[in-house]
Amino acid sequence: MSGTGTGVRERTAPQDRLREHHRRCLPALSRLRLVARSGLGTGVDVRAATAEVMAELSAAEAVLLDTMSESVRREALAHFLACRVNRLTIVAEHAAATASAGDLPVLRRLLYQFHALAEAMWKVQLGLQRPEPRPAAVPGADPRPRRTPQRRPVARS
Repeated sequence: MSGTGTGVRERTAPQDRLREHHRRCLPALSRLRLVARSGLGTGVDVRAATAEVMAELSAAEAVLLDTMSESVRREALAHFLACRVNRLTIVAEHAAATASAGDLPVLRRLLYQFHALAEAMWKVQLGLQRPEPRPAAVPGADPRPRRTPQRRPVARS
């Protein structure tokens, strides 16, 4: 017996976990786009969907920052993501208030803005990868990359 499937859980790669959070977020983003198109949504609906998106983004942010715990870029990335989350939170709150007020044109604009900001955040989170360590230098080897000679085309007569 190999033990596979009997309570042994393999560790998933950070990129897989990020993709899973993104996958979980997609239904809520789709609901928000549907509300924006149809106008059939209340402040409670908008607040629930935006909260779901924000929860998945926060979970993905935690995964990403954990993978970069030893990187010099971690603090800068944390600040950058915090600024984006703050902006997204403000738009989400305005969208929920606007949905409750029934102002459909403004609600549409805010929901499209929320969707665009959330997708941009996912692109950043899914696009970042932990930098691979550089291979150790071989003593006595030239550290400069080698250039291959350029071949020139032969003129035909």
